Amino acid sequence: MSQESKETLTNVPNNKDRKHNLHYFNDLDFETKDINEVTSLLLDSHKIYNGRRYMNDEDINCIFPSDKMELERSTISHLLNKYQWKGNFRSPIKEKLNMGGATILDIGCGSGLWVIDMGLEYPSSLIVGIDIDSSNFPSSDKCPPNVCFLTCNAIHGIPFPQNTFDFVHMSMMWGSFSEDQWIIVIKDLVRVLKHDGWIEFTEPDSTPRNVGKIQLLLLETIKNAIRDIQGVNFDIYKMIPKYIEAIDELEDLNCMTVDYPVGEWSGCFGKYSLENIKRIYQSIAFLPKYMGMSNEEFNNLLNDYVEEANKNKACFGIFKCFAKKVSEKV
Repeated sequence: MSQESKETLTNVPNNKDRKHNLHYFNDLDFETKDINEVTSLLLDSHKIYNGRRYMNDEDINCIFPSDKMELERSTISHLLNKYQWKGNFRSPIKEKLNMGGATILDIGCGSGLWVIDMGLEYPSSLIVGIDIDSSNFPSSDKCPPNVCFLTCNAIHGIPFPQNTFDFVHMSMMWGSFSEDQWIIVIKDLVRVLKHDGWIEFTEPDSTPRNVGKIQLLLLETIKNAIRDIQGVNFDIYKMIPKYIEAIDELEDLNCMTVDYPVGEWSGCFGKYSLENIKRIYQSIAFLPKYMGMSNEEFNNLLNDYVEEANKNKACFGIFKCFAKKVSEKV
């Protein structure tokens, strides 16, 4: 890659004041007005849109809510990914972890399932999970002693010194950052990664197979909606390898994809993967308004999508890439 291309990809200012047109989130005429939602609004840390609770911060580009329903969906997603990849990671870091004394960082840890899994599997290593919303962090009595959690907005910087972690992990954050923010975050993750340490990303491959008209409509709509409203690129998995290649400190880039069958036609996994995708569409609470539909019409469309996916034997992919930070002597 030319030097000019590298500068284009990596020399992006930390534009944390970037704002998008969030009029979709300024509508307080939501359907459910119970006491919990009113209390949440008064606390000012979250806002309610179309019955779903979102973080109330203009610096945040995340398209997903921060509520119990989203927590349940992310749990399904974690278990599906772990099953399909036959483990929690693919980077060649297992030998280091088995030796003990390794340090691991998970970005956007959510409820901490991946962190806890790793803590139980590698009790002699230290695993740190960071997330912008601490409300879903597990209590200390539900965690192994070698894990901890930290509230942090990654686009404002990772609060650790350089060369701190042997392994840095980030999964399913496609709906959390704009492209400019992705570059900023990746550069800072490389900063805190040790020499000879590994960094790994897992994101959905948005190119479907065996899909019908409804799925194509939903995909096109979600891509346009999250780009227009939140500045988020649904196809970020295509860009991450380019960002990595533009960073001279990283080498040995590996990219791979596993199938993600969708629908009961593929058994138990397909049943839950279809449920996960349906919940993704439901979680993006501004989609019905963006499509000019009522919530009832939108849910009917999703039910038709479920039938279509089962009939067509639909399939997606899960993309993973990882790379190593060069040796210190280099």
